[in-house]
Amino acid sequence: MAKVGEDDAAAAAAAASAKKLPLLAEEADPERTRNSPFTGGDGRPSEPERIQILVQQAPPPPANLAPSSLTRSLLHSAVHSVAAGAPSGAEDAALAGLSSAEAAQRLLQHGRNEIPEHVEPWYIMLGKQFVGMMPFMLIVAALLSAITEDWADFVVIALMLLVNALIGFHEEFKARQSLDALKAQMTATVPVKRDGEMVIIPVAELVPGDVIFLRGGNIVPADCEFLEGDEMLVDTAALTGEPLPRKIPRPDRAEEPPGAGKLLLSGCIVKQGEAHCEVKETGLNTEIGQAAGLVAEASGHQPGMFETKIMQVVHAVILLALVDAGVVLYIDVAHRGTKFSKALLNVLALVIGAVPIALPLVMQVTMAIGAASMAKRQAIVTHLTALQEIASMTVLCSDKTGTLTTADMRVLPHRTWTSKISRDDALLYACLASNPANKEDPIDKAVLGSGHEHFGEEEAEKMMALYKKSKFVGFNPTVKRTVVYCEHAEKGKLKISKGLMDKVLITGDDGGDCWECQDAEKLKDELKEVDLRFSSQGYKTVGLAVGHNDGPMHFSAIIPMLDPPRGDTKLTIFRIREAGINVKMITGDHLNIAVETSRLIGLGTNVLPATDLWPASATRDETIATSDGFAQVLPKDKREVILVLQNRGLVVGMTGDGVNDAPALAQAQIGIAVDGATEAARSAADIILTSPGLSAIFDAVVESRKIFARLRSYVLYRIAATIQIVLVLSILIYAYNDTMPAIYVILLALVNDVTMLPVASDNASPSELPEIPSMPSILLASFLYGFIGTAQTMGLYMSDLLQGDGSDEYRMAVTYVQMSIAVELYIFSCRTPIYVLNIFRPDTWPSLLLVLCVMGGNILVSLLAGFGDTLKVVHKVEWVDIAWIWAYDLAGLLVIDLLKRFLNVVGADWMSAGAGGEVLGYPELPDEFHGASHRSTLLHSRVSARSMLHHHSRVSTISQGPHGALGLPKPTGSTLPFPHNLRAQALRNLHSF
Repeated sequence: MAKVGEDDAAAAAAAASAKKLPLLAEEADPERTRNSPFTGGDGRPSEPERIQILVQQAPPPPANLAPSSLTRSLLHSAVHSVAAGAPSGAEDAALAGLSSAEAAQRLLQHGRNEIPEHVEPWYIMLGKQFVGMMPFMLIVAALLSAITEDWADFVVIALMLLVNALIGFHEEFKARQSLDALKAQMTATVPVKRDGEMVIIPVAELVPGDVIFLRGGNIVPADCEFLEGDEMLVDTAALTGEPLPRKIPRPDRAEEPPGAGKLLLSGCIVKQGEAHCEVKETGLNTEIGQAAGLVAEASGHQPGMFETKIMQVVHAVILLALVDAGVVLYIDVAHRGTKFSKALLNVLALVIGAVPIALPLVMQVTMAIGAASMAKRQAIVTHLTALQEIASMTVLCSDKTGTLTTADMRVLPHRTWTSKISRDDALLYACLASNPANKEDPIDKAVLGSGHEHFGEEEAEKMMALYKKSKFVGFNPTVKRTVVYCEHAEKGKLKISKGLMDKVLITGDDGGDCWECQDAEKLKDELKEVDLRFSSQGYKTVGLAVGHNDGPMHFSAIIPMLDPPRGDTKLTIFRIREAGINVKMITGDHLNIAVETSRLIGLGTNVLPATDLWPASATRDETIATSDGFAQVLPKDKREVILVLQNRGLVVGMTGDGVNDAPALAQAQIGIAVDGATEAARSAADIILTSPGLSAIFDAVVESRKIFARLRSYVLYRIAATIQIVLVLSILIYAYNDTMPAIYVILLALVNDVTMLPVASDNASPSELPEIPSMPSILLASFLYGFIGTAQTMGLYMSDLLQGDGSDEYRMAVTYVQMSIAVELYIFSCRTPIYVLNIFRPDTWPSLLLVLCVMGGNILVSLLAGFGDTLKVVHKVEWVDIAWIWAYDLAGLLVIDLLKRFLNVVGADWMSAGAGGEVLGYPELPDEFHGASHRSTLLHSRVSARSMLHHHSRVSTISQGPHGALGLPKPTGSTLPFPHNLRAQALRNLHSF
């Protein structure tokens, strides 16, 4: 009994001391003064709105985190140390805790309270990089080179194989960081009741049923249920992204399961209060554990969509070349009596000609240059494939708090309701009634910060210094207001109160300084109407009353507060949508706040609650596709939205900053962590922004579409060249029993690949709409280029116009020089959808470096042939014949130009490979977008509709008519609303429009 008495006394003392502490000013009642659909029965707000404001500064380390220097051995040595200062709580069954034997049994049953990790040895990760079609072909080519003792080519091919493997290994190894960051969240100790005593144990050894003690500053180590103690304020921003702390315990709401109001989720931070809690879930069964599991499931190196499709085409070409090589080897050895070693050289020529050795390297170099360009714009690219994907991005999902908004609550002076005072005076008086020393109070901090921003920091301090404070009464949960007494040289004595509107208008007899504002009964209905309007729009409000010279108090203002959008959010969202990308908001914050924020930044207001995401159904999927976003979501909800959109064939980007965003960031093709994001979010992301704001996202869209244009031109060129080489070699072997020396093919492949490296930094124009990779278009254009080039080469071969010394060696040397120069020149045609040199469009001109390299390669080949008798690499070709070859190939380039133009005029863009259309710029907000207009979504839909009509000519003829060019039926209409104007869907959306 004595012990119980001591505990009761301690509890009473703790409660008394708690009353003396300045609590969060309006946190306990952050919304309004009356009952409404948005508040509880006591006038308090719905609980999801009460979360700690995220501030862009390093917080003090949570109290239960083990120091980084503390080793695991020291942690284990403290397992049974008594937890000093951790009360045992009441002696009843709920707080009895577990015995050591029960805990050990449950530890075996449920496992450790940590994220299990399967670590794959590095050498296995490296070995996997040598498995696949491209590595296999490079290995085959290297082996054939070694067998035929062509050591120079063997070294080059082996180096290319090694470089590609190391790049893949680096990407795979990077994926491990996501799990490491989340696992670090659980490296902590906690007081737990074992065998009737409070002891400190590692968090990893907690089991369901343990009774733990948590106090302000602790990270919640597992999913727990409140048992006994103070009313707690818990920062759940890491999981939900909400801007104000939650109160625990609270009454369960109608739509929640029993006990939801007492639940503390793992990874959240206790901001105030202390209590005993029972562990309910541990490890991967917790919310944060599930987030870690989802990150692990979505992690790992995944090639981009464009790269995947390109590799599929390359694999198909290689397989055909292998079959062709096998047939050639059989015919040469079995029917033509060719020696196996010589026949093997012919096969080697075909294999080398079929393998685009430099394709992976050019793609990586192109993306690396793009990543360097992004770094200059304050965006760090951690996975290069993101620069492929973001060019095709059709949907961008974004977290709200800390991403679209500043995560720092602010007053909106221009929306303040006032009576008999100006809005500037209302803000000034609110600043006077705030406590600058209370750093943990988000309301006071928001009011003072807004005053500094509105008036200027120095001016605000000067204005407040004119009021001499004589007394300040801080906030407490009973009176729910602050009061300041001050004196001004001109205005005399003032009494200013800031707090919950009901408690400022009519205080009642609550033990504090009491009053009833003049004309309170007349004002009451009007104030409730104003307050309800603010509440329905998601604003948090505080009331302000002012008394002069000991006279009656006058209710003077209702001050609205909101987590404001970042300065560049509205413009960036507008530009992203103008680029044909649909934007959705996915936030853990309250629905009203999400809708209002969405309206302020120009998004649609069709934001739905997370309850609409379940159960899964076709109707649910359609709702996800057509909505403007979701509110009050958990990490699994965010990932579900991403998965549904991806399953509909869309390329999805995700921006976020918290642990709750990590699963979605890892799942999305493009994960973007904003400035100030948590380590878990940064590790799961593909792009990390290093400066405040979102403008770098649009920069990434522009840069990635330039990269896509460069890659498309190179891929089109390389596949076309491969087709031409394989066709020419095969025709020579089958029709003429003639073979091109392997050294010619090796030179052709190496010179072409080396001279194409400047494509990575070539001039390129970003497309106005998402670059949807169209393999049929690229294949069609590649085959047309390949067939035209083959016809051009075989025409010269069969013409006998350039006979020279009349030998077969001379004819083959002429064929090699013609094909090498022609293939080199193709890049100038492949990189533009119309004319090679459009003098009216300087932005379409090739870069000087590319011109110099291509012409330098052609000059090198010409010199090798012209000095063939001296250099002994290529058979001697007469200089006049070399000049004729140059003229012949340039004329061929002109013919291709005219053919492209003709096809473009008749509407058959067969040789554009999907390129074309307008160029993406940096549009400014139109006049109707300035200010918060409710018509912004409708206006933008009209803009997008006009944009779609304008871009009708860009649609490939493959999708025209009742059936496409390939005879395939047209798919059904788009599932996404305007402005989701994808190039591939533009025509069918146009018809429905």
